[in-house]
Amino acid sequence: PIIAQSWIDHTPMPDPLTARRCAHIAVVGAGWWSQGWHLPQLSRNYHSEITAIVEPCEAPRSTLNPDLKTVEELKELYGVPIFKTFDDFLKSPQAKSTDGVIIATSHSSHYEIGMKAMGHFHILMEKPMTTDLTEADDLAKTALRCHKIFMLNNTANFRPSAEKVHDMAKSELGKIQTVKCYMAAALLWLFENPENEGWIKPTGSMQGNGFGWGQMSHALAWLFFVTELEPESVFCSMSYSEKTGADLSDMAIIHCAGGAIMNIHGTASLPFKSYFESTKHIDIKVFGSSGVLSYAGEDQHPESGELRLERYDGTEVHLPGFYFENYQAEGDGPESLQAFLKGCSGEKFLNAADALIGRKVVATIDAMYRSAKSGQNETIRSLK
Repeated sequence: PIIAQSWIDHTPMPDPLTARRCAHIAVVGAGWWSQGWHLPQLSRNYHSEITAIVEPCEAPRSTLNPDLKTVEELKELYGVPIFKTFDDFLKSPQAKSTDGVIIATSHSSHYEIGMKAMGHFHILMEKPMTTDLTEADDLAKTALRCHKIFMLNNTANFRPSAEKVHDMAKSELGKIQTVKCYMAAALLWLFENPENEGWIKPTGSMQGNGFGWGQMSHALAWLFFVTELEPESVFCSMSYSEKTGADLSDMAIIHCAGGAIMNIHGTASLPFKSYFESTKHIDIKVFGSSGVLSYAGEDQHPESGELRLERYDGTEVHLPGFYFENYQAEGDGPESLQAFLKGCSGEKFLNAADALIGRKVVATIDAMYRSAKSGQNETIRSLK
């Protein structure tokens, strides 16, 4: 039998003005993503109130947005105090009334700020968690001990479709045997621009930088959530930009506990047309002992794809619509932000990108870069 289903949740929506209390949120880092997404979305959301902004630069700068506001302009626009350091914020009266913090700083500063925030606040951290595996270990272990929420802002994981794929993979596929994931983006303009140092130059313990850290972290977080697979080793090859040295295309074979194999291919090399037209192309298949799940389409164009389950007993399920990352700047925030605000308000929610998933992504990408450099299969270190 072929069964058509829908993503639509017919549960009546609560009154946004009375449904729950307001979550008090501080934003750490006022760069291009915070100014374009986090801050305006929080200001439009009935369930949030911005308590403070932490930003060391008087006039933040980014090659991705030349029109960033100064901290004085942000102070006037959002009506909140600005702190130069997270330590200054911790000593302030505003910290005492803050429920959660959004950490949207450089990857290299995630660890220091995250460790200082842990235990005091709920945390929504931009991905990747960090680019240093030892730091990721510490963050994950500390998060497990704290009675606070720790989330990564992998927006695709919080889409209703991700939970549906997770549930179907668990109940309909049997034992997962093979996973294939193809992810293509039109991002040569990002990774081949020498000015985008944070996206192309390795720092600290990083063995490389480019599409792996910048984009594969999205796909891997989604795959680890929906499949619950535990990666053990990886063989990876990468191709690099002649202009910047950043990796532009990555191909990896990941061996997982229990015998499953993941075949991962990502590239930045789609032609760029416009921000609306040049969306990411995703093609994912999960093969199990009882059937196969297929999920493919173009990001930001729901009509471009569907979720399909094909079981060996003849059962087929089709759910029209493709929903992956949610990076729309309009509105009151993606599903990941909505989930975080629920958690900060004491409501039940699904944490689809927790510290363990974040740490697993860091361990896998770290091993991918090591493998590409060594030309050998590399172990993906598990959390001890």
